[in-house]
Amino acid sequence: MPRPINLLFTTYHLNQGGIEQIILTYAKGLDSKKYKITVACLEGGTIAKEIAALPGISVNVIQTKSRLMRFLEFLSIARTTKPIIVHNQACWYGLFIGALVGARRVEMIQSVYEWLNWHERFRYGIYCLFADKIVAVSEAVRKFTLKSFPFMSPLKFSVIYNSVDPEMFASANKGIALREKHEMPMQDVIVGFLGRLTKQKGVTYLLEAASSIARSKSDCRFVIVGDGELRGELQKQAKDLDLKNIVFVGYQRDVPAYLEMFDIFVLPSLWEGLPVALVEAMAAAKPTVATAVSGTPEVVIDGETGFLVEPKNVDQLADRITRLIEDPSLRKRMGRAARKRVEEKFSAATMIRATEQLYQELLETR
Repeated sequence: MPRPINLLFTTYHLNQGGIEQIILTYAKGLDSKKYKITVACLEGGTIAKEIAALPGISVNVIQTKSRLMRFLEFLSIARTTKPIIVHNQACWYGLFIGALVGARRVEMIQSVYEWLNWHERFRYGIYCLFADKIVAVSEAVRKFTLKSFPFMSPLKFSVIYNSVDPEMFASANKGIALREKHEMPMQDVIVGFLGRLTKQKGVTYLLEAASSIARSKSDCRFVIVGDGELRGELQKQAKDLDLKNIVFVGYQRDVPAYLEMFDIFVLPSLWEGLPVALVEAMAAAKPTVATAVSGTPEVVIDGETGFLVEPKNVDQLADRITRLIEDPSLRKRMGRAARKRVEEKFSAATMIRATEQLYQELLETR
């Protein structure tokens, strides 16, 4: 039997979020007989602990604040583990240290970085010259990156969608217990959001829509799952809007349980790459209302698996949520179609297969 291929994942954070969730999916899904996986990051957390608990996988958390020392520690890990492939996600060190140890290098681009100024885009374009392959998580991300960053070669690009294991989101009968915990009657329709509470996610527009909906729908509840720098501001907004049918539950690790409790999932983002939370909600057979930004229209089929709306358009958001609140049969039909779409196109097995094929191409060109 051939020896396993040494594989090093490099990233900044392993606490919560879509990037971290994808690394966890890789750690669980890649065949341990084929790959010996090491993960190096600058900040640990919940997901780092989950990965470290997997058999045969090593997680290294670099805690120094010095950029030079961070670089040297990343380099030391690479020299010790001798990776054949370095798979980098949202980290300025991975491609450099991969080049220094002679590894093949994969850069993962998770979003459309519209907020970067010209010199940051120039610097990132230079950085990506060190990549042998560049993976965009959606076709929208691929097109944006090629258009917006210098030195990008289209020949290096592949599109591999962020994906999930659908079986993780099969019903586990936890939703009823959560309704009881949060004192929400079984007959009420629960509209949920799950994600980081940042400007990107557009939760402020969901709160405005909730205020409009609440005036005519007393049997509707809103649940906000997640944490972030805007949590206090959003809670104040909800109070100012006199929203009494909303609860902020903070960060929750048991995502499948909360998705099971939801009747409708809403993602009002201003930009995305390919949102993992959206795919998770669809895997849980939930109808979705999401903004038509970046890679989201590649996931949601408007009118079939959910609804797409314009970003920041509160009236559209409220209208589509209301249509789903009023039509239980539509919710069920869209939920079933959403689950089927994830099984066919966004399953973890599909993502792992595509990534292993990419690795094989890299190994064949060594």
